[in-house]
Amino acid sequence: MNVYIRILILYFLLCFASALHAQYYQTYTTTADGKKLMEMAVRRARSTISGNSVILRPAEQYQTMEGFGYAMTYSACYNLLKMQPRDRHALLRRTFSTTTGYGCSYVRISIGCSDFSSTEYTLCDKPGLDNFALQKDETDFVIPVLKEILQINPDLKIIAAPWTCPRWMKVRSLSAPSAYNSWTGGHLNPRYYADYAQYFVHFVQAFQAEGIPIYAVTPQNEPLNGGNCASLLMPWNEQAAFLQHLAPAFVQAGLQTKIYVFDHNYNYDGKSDQQDYPIKVYDALGESLQGRELIVGSAWHNYGGSPGELDDIHQKAPGQDMIFTEASIGEWNDGRNLSARLLYDTEQTVIATVNRYCSAVLVWNYMLDLNKGPNLDGGCTTCYGAVDIDQNDYHTVTANSHFYMISHIAAVVRPGAVRIGTNNGVADIQYVCFQNPDGTYGIVATNSSSSAKTVGFGVSGIGVGSVSLPAQSVVSVLLTAENPELTLTLGNKKFSRSGVERFTLTSALEQGETYEASFLKGEDLSQWYIDPDFFQLDGDGLLRFKALSDTYLLTVNVNERSLVARPTLKTMDASGQGSLFIIGAAVGKPYYIEGTRWDAERAIPMAEVRDQVYQATLTVGEQLNPKYAEFGIYGNYATMQPHFMGRAGSEYRLTLSNMQFDIGKGYLGHEDGVVYLRSTARLQEGDTYLLTVDLTRGVAEGELSIEKTDPNSIEPIKRASGNQSRAIPGELYNLQGQRLAKPLHRGIYIQGKRKIIY
Repeated sequence: MNVYIRILILYFLLCFASALHAQYYQTYTTTADGKKLMEMAVRRARSTISGNSVILRPAEQYQTMEGFGYAMTYSACYNLLKMQPRDRHALLRRTFSTTTGYGCSYVRISIGCSDFSSTEYTLCDKPGLDNFALQKDETDFVIPVLKEILQINPDLKIIAAPWTCPRWMKVRSLSAPSAYNSWTGGHLNPRYYADYAQYFVHFVQAFQAEGIPIYAVTPQNEPLNGGNCASLLMPWNEQAAFLQHLAPAFVQAGLQTKIYVFDHNYNYDGKSDQQDYPIKVYDALGESLQGRELIVGSAWHNYGGSPGELDDIHQKAPGQDMIFTEASIGEWNDGRNLSARLLYDTEQTVIATVNRYCSAVLVWNYMLDLNKGPNLDGGCTTCYGAVDIDQNDYHTVTANSHFYMISHIAAVVRPGAVRIGTNNGVADIQYVCFQNPDGTYGIVATNSSSSAKTVGFGVSGIGVGSVSLPAQSVVSVLLTAENPELTLTLGNKKFSRSGVERFTLTSALEQGETYEASFLKGEDLSQWYIDPDFFQLDGDGLLRFKALSDTYLLTVNVNERSLVARPTLKTMDASGQGSLFIIGAAVGKPYYIEGTRWDAERAIPMAEVRDQVYQATLTVGEQLNPKYAEFGIYGNYATMQPHFMGRAGSEYRLTLSNMQFDIGKGYLGHEDGVVYLRSTARLQEGDTYLLTVDLTRGVAEGELSIEKTDPNSIEPIKRASGNQSRAIPGELYNLQGQRLAKPLHRGIYIQGKRKIIY
């Protein structure tokens, strides 16, 4: 072997060793007790394989994955559109974004009404297809939400299903073909097979005209369930007969929309007509039907029965796809109890179906309110959403098991991924493994035991991630050759990732210094919350720091589109220097959290803009609850000490004189030190208030001012020098807008566009 070849081999080995060293694995962890909820971590993989490891086999390939997601019913879209646009967009980004969210890529909608619509209707309630038209549920609710999701994830797939055909197309049965003018039950009259096929064509084209592609349809939701509030019975032979019109109609209209048959439950009650329903349809259609290539597989629900039925269907029709399109949680299965549902739902609805050749998993309503609605009588009145929203504020969102299980698999398995085999199993651990189109590997695993386990997941010759699975947990793993972290910088300083959408940086910042923020370049800055007490936007991606020079913790949430700052925690000394926070359930940055105890992450840090002078800007409806205002001023959010009080003689005391707000003194129903809204006052959403705490006379004589302001026209507070208090250049106004010749007393005044303390 010549020297040149030896050098090449040595170079290859060195590169290979370097590649091994550069492997990473990213994990998401959710525990049934709720202590960890999609908690993310990134670690380096090791190159050696030890016991209790699962080794992936990329050469052992099964189905290609289509995606994961939720049903966007009218009810889900109604609730979403009741949210503030910023809140809604943040939630949808968290769900559907492939870069700053969990990357869900599939939604299901109804063709006409479902049991979660505003009323029973179809898209052609008057006889004749000339009367076909999208209705208010689509135009005002479903379509706007789908457009917003498509902006976040342009590769979104949409599957649609009807709950019923138009009533004028129904007969009581094919053997007794009398007209059947009912929303519930009945059969599709064979004389209208061609018209109903065109109804589907019109639907797909109408959504296309709105810029919304329909990826797939099913001929009927739950075709053997005639008891839903809107329903149609369609046994296998009738569905096969209808498909002989639907598939050619799609081809003749130039549509590539896929068709999945069945869309029903496992055969939990042993109905002979339901047994092998998809197989009977395939056999009846044969292979010569025009458009047969569009009929790609079957769709499944699991309101009873066993996923083992999928094995039988795959064995009998291995060339046909299978997708899972509906499951729900509700009162009947303790659906809001994460400890009862998390593992069972993940194992039965995700792992069991995907390990049996399903290429997609979707669950029922994405969002319902706390009253399980809105919904229709006769439909499901006991269902919960994947997430629940409090209809009292349309702000407080609680995630349930279905949100976490779909997020877990979507976060590490991308459309186009291939399910792959492994070498062996591990006791108490269920899992499913994939290779993504970009060469990364995704794993979803559950630990059903009462103790934590450590399992290695890896690929022979590449690396193994030593993954800790807490007791009763779901863990997703992404094995990758490159560090999967997004890079966010402020100037030359890099943020660390502390969650899917959360990044933090602890750094010294200089007052008046301008910093370039990489995460703001090219962004629509009107959609961002940039903490106005700490930063001033000077341009695209340029931030001027406003508070005193010090060390600060900066937090960026790329889904909420927010940047907030927190000073280094310091003990408040007698002179009034330290860290100061506003804490209460009625306040929070970037958004308030109503009806909960204060959250340390949402406590409002006050910016020290001058020595011993602190300020915070609150907008009603965003950082300040519009219904009430109760909060306190504290010297440290971690210990809530010292607590500034309102009574004379307190070691730490604040006084407040304001027409709208007052500070409690321990009587008349108001706790000592609690700032509250006077009974005669009202808060108007959108109004902005500047809170200023002046401790220049020490912590025993602190002064709190709360004044309505325009954050765009008032610059940061600037303290005047001693001689300026006697000779003031320019015009001077008090906070009520009255022009003054000189200050009447110590306080805050407006001079030009500045608030000035004298």
